Amino acid sequence: MSYNEDTIRKMLPKAYRRKHVAHEVSVALSFFKSLVPVMDEYVYNDGTKKKLMCLTGTVPIVYSDKTYNIPICLWIEDNYPQTAPFCFVRPTRDMMILKGV
Repeated sequence: MSYNEDTIRKMLPKAYRRKHVAHEVSVALSFFKSLVPVMDEYVYNDGTKKKLMCLTGTVPIVYSDKTYNIPICLWIEDNYPQTAPFCFVRPTRDMMILKGV
């Protein structure tokens, strides 16, 4: 599905700077076609839960002349851009994560 700024803006609760966030999400989606915007529940370290905008999907990285599609989840809080988004790698079952050398 294609997401335009208006569609993204309608997904966002009023606590967000909807026009600004929708524009920036739209730009990100134009560069990373596999990302999908969703409103999902984020659980903070203290157990608090909150509905946040999440861009989920894969981003390509090049390592040793090979391209790998890394599954990520990028969370955008309602006070963005005052706080930076946080991003997590979401490994699939068949992925192995090695400690850095």
